[in-house]
Amino acid sequence: MSDHPHLDSALPGFSEARGIIKGAGDSVFPLQYKGSKFDFYRFANRFRMAVRFRGISLAEFGEETEAGYSALTRVFFVWSVFERYSELAGDPPPYRQLLSLVPRIKLAALADHIERHDPERRLFDFLYEQSLEQNRGFLDRYRDGDRRGVVFYAAAIRHIYVHGHLTAHPNKCAAGNVESICHHLADFILELIRDDFSRRLAVAKSGS
Repeated sequence: MSDHPHLDSALPGFSEARGIIKGAGDSVFPLQYKGSKFDFYRFANRFRMAVRFRGISLAEFGEETEAGYSALTRVFFVWSVFERYSELAGDPPPYRQLLSLVPRIKLAALADHIERHDPERRLFDFLYEQSLEQNRGFLDRYRDGDRRGVVFYAAAIRHIYVHGHLTAHPNKCAAGNVESICHHLADFILELIRDDFSRRLAVAKSGS
């Protein structure tokens, strides 16, 4: 029985990874990570929080608006944990290594979903206008056809939301569309992290 069922349920294989780290003298090297075991444990706990997030409760707000803010908050948590994970993986922006493992069809499906829910590019234009210069460059790549840039929607949402410029219906976008886009982004990123972790765990187990 797992000693950490709450973490294994959110990140399957956590206890096995912890055992590998302990067996390697508390080194994360067998998992091809950088940093310390504490960096890995902090990531795992933040990942669990992002996975288990179920929304926020706002008094005197409409249901659709509350759901929109909940979805924005979820992206905030998910992108924050992705940033921590990319540091562990030693893969800074534009996250070439992590994104290289994602099938093109999944990137295309996410991009298609976003574009169906933002047909007039109202959300894209708002995010682009409010983004940091670095993120604008990645959004430019996305606009020009590089589907890997779609993850930078999440980076832009996280930055703009945390600084108070993003509402549940930015630039007259329907809150329901914002909600759907945010949840698809969050699901995509969480799956990306799980898949990469599982791959590293399998490699570490095969070499032990």
